[in-house]
Amino acid sequence: MMTGNCCMQFINKNKYSVLAISYGHEANASIMINGKIVASAAEERFTKKKCQMGYPKNAINFCLKYAGIKSNNLDVIAIVSKNDLMEQNLVNRIDSFTIKDFLSEQYDYWKPKIYQKKNIDYLKIFKHKINLKQDFDFTDYLKKRNYIRNQNDAIKIFKKMRVDTVHKHLKLKDLSQIQHIEHEKGHQYYALFAGPEIYRKKCLVLTNEGMGDKSNLSVSIVKNSKLKEVYYSKKNKIGTLYKFITLMLGMKPSQHEFKVMGLAPYASDYETKKAYNSAFKNLFVAKAYGIFLKKKPPDFYFHFKEKLKHCRFDGIAGGLQLVVEETLINWIKNCIKKSKINSVLISGGVAQNIKAAIPISNLKDIKRFYMNPSSGDSTLSVGGCYYVSSKISGLKLKKMDNIYLGPDFTNEYIEKALIKFLKLNKQYSFQRIKNNKKISEYLSKGKVFGRFYGRMELGQRALGNRSIIADPRKTEIVKIINSKIKFRDFWMPFTPSILDKYQNKYLVNKKKLSCPYMTMAFNTTKYFQKIAPATIHPADLTTRPQILEKKHNEKYYDLINEFGKITGVYCLLNTSLNLHGYPMVCSPEDALFTLKNSGLDGLILQDYLVLKKSK
Repeated sequence: MMTGNCCMQFINKNKYSVLAISYGHEANASIMINGKIVASAAEERFTKKKCQMGYPKNAINFCLKYAGIKSNNLDVIAIVSKNDLMEQNLVNRIDSFTIKDFLSEQYDYWKPKIYQKKNIDYLKIFKHKINLKQDFDFTDYLKKRNYIRNQNDAIKIFKKMRVDTVHKHLKLKDLSQIQHIEHEKGHQYYALFAGPEIYRKKCLVLTNEGMGDKSNLSVSIVKNSKLKEVYYSKKNKIGTLYKFITLMLGMKPSQHEFKVMGLAPYASDYETKKAYNSAFKNLFVAKAYGIFLKKKPPDFYFHFKEKLKHCRFDGIAGGLQLVVEETLINWIKNCIKKSKINSVLISGGVAQNIKAAIPISNLKDIKRFYMNPSSGDSTLSVGGCYYVSSKISGLKLKKMDNIYLGPDFTNEYIEKALIKFLKLNKQYSFQRIKNNKKISEYLSKGKVFGRFYGRMELGQRALGNRSIIADPRKTEIVKIINSKIKFRDFWMPFTPSILDKYQNKYLVNKKKLSCPYMTMAFNTTKYFQKIAPATIHPADLTTRPQILEKKHNEKYYDLINEFGKITGVYCLLNTSLNLHGYPMVCSPEDALFTLKNSGLDGLILQDYLVLKKSK
C-alpha cells in the first residue's frame, strides 16, 4: 500500500502508465503516460446522471481506449480515497437524493440521533433509494451489516469491494497493480503538479473541504517539487457549514453551493450583517495552520436554522459568504506568516468558492496565488496520477497544458449523427462552416449558439468546446438563455471568455494572476461593464473569466477574435452546453438533443452549423 512516506521507486522501461479512479461524488477516471495526463473524464458525462457516484466504468473504458493501453499493461491502478461511507454509496446519495430526501436525512435520521440519542437505521429510512444495480456488489455487506462492530470493519469491506470491482471489470492478472491513496493526496498533488511549474520551486499547498479521509484541511510545504505535509486537521467546518446552509436555503448540498455564492452579493449590508451577527460572528477562529470552531454547535442544520429564522434568504447567503471569506483570509495569512512562504496553491471543495479569490488575491502578503480548474473531487483521479508518478525516480511530471482531456469524435462519426438527426427533425437545416466570420455575424445579431468542437473539457467549467456562446453586449441575452435554454436560477450570472491580450482593459488584476479556466472572480473595469454587461454579476460587478491564450484553444480564440473585429468586443458570453439538471454534453448526440429540447438558435457541430429553419 502506498502512503505519503513511500520511498522513491526506480523503473527501467520506456512507458510508465497510471490509471487513477475516484468513486465518490463526481466519480471520475484519469490516465497518465510518462508523467503526462492524456485523458480524463467524469462518469456523469456517459451516464447523463449529474454528479454520478460509484464506480466510473465508462470513464475508465474511455481513458484506456484513448491511451491505447490494455489494463494488464498498466503499472499502477490507483484508487483515490480510502475511508468513504458505505451506506451513502449504497443509496448513491449525491446523485439520487432530492431536496426532500436531504431534508428527510436531517429530520428522520440526524435529529433523533443527535437530540434524542436514538439508534436509527439509515437504510431503513432510505430503503427506497438502495441501488443494487451498480458495479459495486453490496450483497456481502448487506448480509453482514448487522454484525459489523464499527466503522473500520465497514471500511475494510468496502475496500475489498472496490478491489473486487476493479479486478472483475479490468480482468487483472496481478492485483498488486492496485494501490489505495489518501483522498487528501489527490487534492494536494493535483494542486501542485497540474498548475504552473513556477510553484514547484517553493510554495504552500493548502487543502480545504467538507471531508477527506483523515482531514478536511491540510497544509503542505513544497521545495524543489517535493511536497511535505506539515499539518492536517478534521476540525475545520467551513465546507460543512456551507453545505448545510445550502440545504437550509432549499438547494442541494454538495451540488448547489455555487448558487448560494452567486446569491450572496445581492444582499444589502444590513441583511448581511443581520445574518452574520445572528449566527456566524465569532463562529470560527484561524490559529497557526488550523481553522477551529470557537464553540461547537450540536449540529449544522437545526442549530443554524433556529439562529437564522428571522433572517432573509439573501442576507443568509451574504452572511455565510462573509464569514467564509473572513476565515479563509485569516487562515491563509497565518499560513504565510508561519511558513514564511508567499506563493499559495489551494485545492479541495472550498477552493471552488471563486468569490473568495478576490479578497485572497488582494492580500499584500501574497505574491503568487493560483487555483486549478475544478479543484473539488472531480479531479481527484488527476491528482492520484500525479501522486503515484511522483514516486518514480527520473520521471518528469508535466503540467496540464490544457484541460481538453475528454472524448472527441471524427468528422465521419459526426456526419452520421447529423444525418440521422436531420431525417427525424425536418425543422433543422445545416451548412458547412468555411470560417468564423459568418458565425460571428450571427452572434453579433443576437443569435445564441451551442458550440461542440474537439475534445471535451475536464471538470464543470465549459471552456469553448462544450459551450453555449452569445453576444456579451446584450443584457437581454441573459433572460433568453435562462428562460429558454438553461432554465436556471434567475440570479446566477454568466461568464466571459476573454482574449488574453485584452484582459488589462477588461479586468482589475494588479498582480497579473493567471486565470485560464474560470477559477477566480475579478473586479471589472468601467469599460468592460459598459461593453459586456451580460457577463458581469449585476450586484457586485465582478466576473469569472476564462482568460484565453491562443495556445490553449486556437479555434475558439480565432472565433472570439473574429467577433471582436465585427463588434470591437473581444469576448463572448460562455456557459456550459447542457439542459438544466443534465451534465455537460459529451457526444454529438447529446449536443443535438440539447439543441432540439432548448431555445438555442443553432449548434456549431465541429465543421457544421445546424440551424432552425425560418418559419
